[in-house]
Amino acid sequence: MELNDLKKLYSPLAAKYKLPTFSELNDNFEIDKIEKDTDHILRLIRKVMMEKIVNSLSFLELILNPANAPRMYLSYARSLTNEDRKNIDEIYSSLGSISLTSLDLEIDYSEKKEADMIKEIVASWNSTKPKFRKILDNMKKPNNPLVKKEKSYFG
Repeated sequence: MELNDLKKLYSPLAAKYKLPTFSELNDNFEIDKIEKDTDHILRLIRKVMMEKIVNSLSFLELILNPANAPRMYLSYARSLTNEDRKNIDEIYSSLGSISLTSLDLEIDYSEKKEADMIKEIVASWNSTKPKFRKILDNMKKPNNPLVKKEKSYFG
């Protein structure tokens, strides 16, 4: 689907349901990657938005349960502060709730409910962004970086 076609399909629905602008959705959720034609554009937009939510939840899960996390996350996971844990819990709770609510829409389609869900996703994402940004900033400069041990001979 061409970008202009996507905008033309979205515009009347955005006005009807008082949805965020196409630009805001695209900046935050990359909805311009939608390629297939559909009669249910709001459903497809919601699904693309949910990809980011689910990916964010997976990332937070790696930090909270680093047993199988890539090595680059280990130093941060080991040095999480109480504030970091609180922020992660709040983000996880908010995005997890969105994920569960979105599952209802997989069962029964409703254009109005899709529109409401899109607004809820945007609101939740916007409220978690500052905390998420702080977590990522802290990850870049962990309190206890992994100390490389020198190899020595014990024999």
